[in-house]
Amino acid sequence: MTISYAAARNAPLLEFEDERLLILDWQQAKDRCALEALMLSHARIVFFWARKLSPDKTEQEELVSEGLLGLIRAADMFDLAREVRFSTYARWWVKNSVLTALARLRSVVETPASAKGDAPPIAKQSLDDETVYNFLVSDEPTPEEMVIRNSSLDLMRQRIGEAMSGLDEIDREVVVSRSLKQPPDSIGDLADRLSMSTSKLRQLERRAMSRLKTELMSRGVLTSRAQ
Repeated sequence: MTISYAAARNAPLLEFEDERLLILDWQQAKDRCALEALMLSHARIVFFWARKLSPDKTEQEELVSEGLLGLIRAADMFDLAREVRFSTYARWWVKNSVLTALARLRSVVETPASAKGDAPPIAKQSLDDETVYNFLVSDEPTPEEMVIRNSSLDLMRQRIGEAMSGLDEIDREVVVSRSLKQPPDSIGDLADRLSMSTSKLRQLERRAMSRLKTELMSRGVLTSRAQ
């Protein structure tokens, strides 16, 4: 489904009951018209984040496409038993989809100017972990958003488990011991257990976290911090 900026900007906002009926029609009957009406009413969220994150028109088009896919995921996953607005829930999926797409784009795009060492016309800054974290927590969450974040924990645990299965045995042990255990193992203790130097372990840890981040992003989950 293609939605123009003008159409998204001019689309009327749905009433609470109307949006829930559309979601119900989509989830139970896969009513395409219901999904399109729901997406049109909320597409302004997609354009907001695409324009906020990139001034590049070509990038914006890609980000909008991914953001619209995020809206579809939100429509699939929305829990009608919860008394929250769809826009609150969809916002998380859109931000996640747009940021993941932007990180992917900027990991492969290198302008000729930047290759020569000159400043490119549009800064292709790296979306490092700190940048992503600051963006995701830049807004104070509403009570409704806190409910949704809490209700998403099971899904996130499932995604992390799937991502961990894509790592080899040593990488999994390093990630678990250093990032998932509470309290985490010290560098020294883990290095002794694995019979390697601490400097070698630090390199291994960076590699393992990078691989985990890639696995998570391939599953549509954007990591906040992977240190």
